[in-house]
Amino acid sequence: MARRRIRVDRDTWAAVASGLLFALAFPPVPLVLPAFVCLVPLGVAVAHAADSGASARRAAALGFWFGLVGCGLNLYWIAIALSLFTWLASLGYVATIIGLAAISGAATAALFIVRRRTGWPMAILLPAVWVASELALVHLGDIAFPWLPLGLALARTPVLAQAADLSGVHGLSAWVACTNGLLVDAWLNRSRRGAVVTRVAAALGLAAVVAMYGEWRLRSTAIVPLARVGAVQPNIPEDEKMQAAMRTRFIGILAQLTRDEIAHEDPQLVAWPETALPGYIAEEPSWRDTMRVLATVHHTPILFGVMDYELHGAGPEDYDYFNAAMLADSLGRIDTQPTYRKRYLVPIVERVPFVNPRWFASLKYFGGFGRGTSVRPFRLPFGGVGVLICYESIFPDLARAYRRRGADMLLNITNDAWFGHTAAPYQHEAHLRLRAIENRVGIVRAANTGISEYIDPLGRPHGATALFTPADPTYAAETTHVRTLYVEWGDWLGALCVATTLSLLALAAVARFTTAPPPNPL
Repeated sequence: MARRRIRVDRDTWAAVASGLLFALAFPPVPLVLPAFVCLVPLGVAVAHAADSGASARRAAALGFWFGLVGCGLNLYWIAIALSLFTWLASLGYVATIIGLAAISGAATAALFIVRRRTGWPMAILLPAVWVASELALVHLGDIAFPWLPLGLALARTPVLAQAADLSGVHGLSAWVACTNGLLVDAWLNRSRRGAVVTRVAAALGLAAVVAMYGEWRLRSTAIVPLARVGAVQPNIPEDEKMQAAMRTRFIGILAQLTRDEIAHEDPQLVAWPETALPGYIAEEPSWRDTMRVLATVHHTPILFGVMDYELHGAGPEDYDYFNAAMLADSLGRIDTQPTYRKRYLVPIVERVPFVNPRWFASLKYFGGFGRGTSVRPFRLPFGGVGVLICYESIFPDLARAYRRRGADMLLNITNDAWFGHTAAPYQHEAHLRLRAIENRVGIVRAANTGISEYIDPLGRPHGATALFTPADPTYAAETTHVRTLYVEWGDWLGALCVATTLSLLALAAVARFTTAPPPNPL
C-alpha cells in the first residue's frame, strides 16, 4: 500500500515563515526589524486567499500555523516554569499554545472576511484586525494573557517606543502592523513600480515621523527627582520558597541585605520582592517583629510581598487568600495603609480558570488565589506609589489606573525564579519599559532573582542586576508632571481598531444574508 504524503503548500510555508520572524521579534533577541516584516508573508497569503475566492477556513488555518510556530517558540518557557508546580506542565504549555494559535486563526479568518468584502488595502485592514485581536487577549477574564503584543518588540528601542504615550502599546502595535500591511500591498502590486515605491515610501515616512516624535520626547520631557528607592534581590530558589521549613531563613537574608543597603545608600523606601514572606504575617509574629524593628531603627519604610487572607464566615474553609503587598512605615506600623491584593492572576498557577478558587484552598501555591479589587497607591512622604505584582506589569490599564489616582511612581515586585534561565525574564521586564513611557513615571523593579532595575519615565533602564545573584541596589527614582494622552484617553486607537473590525464583519454578515443566491440553471 502506498504511503500518503503530507503536502504543505506555499501559503502554509508563508504562515510558518511569519511565525519564525515573529519569534525573532521579542526579547532577548536584540533585533527590531523582524517586527516590521513578520506579518508580511502571512498577510500576502491571506490576501491571496481572499482575492482568489478561497474559504475563510483556509485563512484560519494559516493563522493557526502562524500562532503555533510564533507563540510556541516564544513561550517555550511555560513548560519549564509550570513544572515547578505541576507534572502537567507540558500539557499546560500545549493548551496555551493551541489557545493562542486558535485566536490567531480567528484573527486571520476575520482579516480574510473583511478583505474579501471591502477589497481595502492591507495597510488599513491588517492593523485594525491585529490590534483588535490583541485587545481580545486582554479581556479574556481568567485566561487573559497579553504577553506578546506586537508593540512590545519596540520596548528596547526608546526612540521608537516614545509614541506609546499617545495610545499605549497597542498604538505601537497598530503602527508596526500598518508597516507590515504597506509591505504586503507593495508585494501584491509588485508588477507596478510606482505602486511599490509609493507604499515603501509611506512605510519609511511613518517610521521617520515616529522616530522624530521619539527624539523630541527624549529631548524635551522634563524629568523631576522623586526619591531614593532601594530594591532587595535575595536570590532565593523557587524550590526553597515552596518549603515551609525554610521560611525562617528568608527573612534573615532579606533583613541583612536591607541593613546593608540602608547603611550605605540611605534610601527613602526599600522594596522587597513578591511573596518575600511566603506566608501569612498574622501566623508569623516574628516576621512582624522583624519588620517593625527594621523600619523603626532605620526610619525607613519597607514595602514587601506577602500572603494575605480574608475570612467570610465561621467555617474553616470559608476564606480567600491573596498574593499581596504591605507597607511597614517608618514607625514600624504595618496596618496604617490598606493592603494591596493582586488583581491579575497567572492562569493555572495562581487561579484555575472559570471555577471556584476555594476548591483549591488547601494548595497555597496553586490555583486558588483570590482576586483583589482595589487600585490605590501607597502614600509616602515623597508621593504616591502604585504597586504591580509580577504578571500585572503586562496589563497597561492597571498602571494607567494608578497614574490617574495620583501615583508618582510605580513599583514592580516580582518573583521570576520559576522562569529559570529562559527568555521569560527578559520578555517580562520589557513590558515595564512601555508602562514607564505610557504614564511618564519612573518604575523601580525588585525581583527575587533578578532582573531588578530602575526604568526612567523615558523607558530607559538603569542599574539592572544580573540574574540569580543577591543584590541590594538603590535607585534615584524620578517622575514627570506630564499627563499623557494615553493616561487621559486610554486605548483610544485600539478601541477604534476594534470598532472598525466589528463594523466590517457586521457589514460582511449582512451582505451574506441579504444577497440573493444565483438562479438555479435547472
